[in-house]
Amino acid sequence: MSTATRSAAQRAHVLVAVKKLHAAKTRLSGVFDASDRSDLVLSMLHDTLAVVSDVDSVAGVTVVTPDLAVARLARSIGAGVYADPVHELTSYRPEVAEAEHSLNAALAAAAEHIRRSERLVDVVALQADLPSLREGEFGEALAAARFGGRSVVIDHHGTGTAALFSCDPSIPLDPRFGPGSARRHLDSGARPLEGHWPGLRTDVDTAEDLDAARALGVGPATRAALEALAPTTHSHCRNG
Repeated sequence: MSTATRSAAQRAHVLVAVKKLHAAKTRLSGVFDASDRSDLVLSMLHDTLAVVSDVDSVAGVTVVTPDLAVARLARSIGAGVYADPVHELTSYRPEVAEAEHSLNAALAAAAEHIRRSERLVDVVALQADLPSLREGEFGEALAAARFGGRSVVIDHHGTGTAALFSCDPSIPLDPRFGPGSARRHLDSGARPLEGHWPGLRTDVDTAEDLDAARALGVGPATRAALEALAPTTHSHCRNG
């Protein structure tokens, strides 16, 4: 087993993958309708991008997506956009339409593109739905990741991946997101990063996750979206 050396890079590029809005956050369908879920996804993305963009050592942020509304939001707050290349293949290769494969292939392609375009840059794949993320948390995790190689921040459930880091230009990002991704990343050689980063670890897929994020405190875009959705949510609960 090789010993990782500390990254020589002084900058990082953050990749955030977002699927088509109509397919996002289906596990929240019991709480929000499709339109409301789309609004929530966009608001959480806005807060996530705003936080990481303010971290001093982050030189760039790119959103990997096939969705035009997501791309518009990303560009409006200064992030780049990398069109999901796998999405373009689904018309004649339906087997690659499976969401997990598409997400990982798109992230891997984007990471390779960034590494070709920018010299000495660390690459990070970050979840898009981290409304409680704090700048200091991400900065600390990035500093820990820079002790070398490929590393992972495991989510608050202990099974998923909140962030994946490649801090060695010779080591591919090799994303393995999807159910049980924490184990897949660890089994593929990523080292777990330890730290008290509750906002970084709390990605939102379920109503319980959303409650946990609200307890930590969410960013302004997510807070505004939830306040706007509250009357509709309460109405759904009464009618249910």
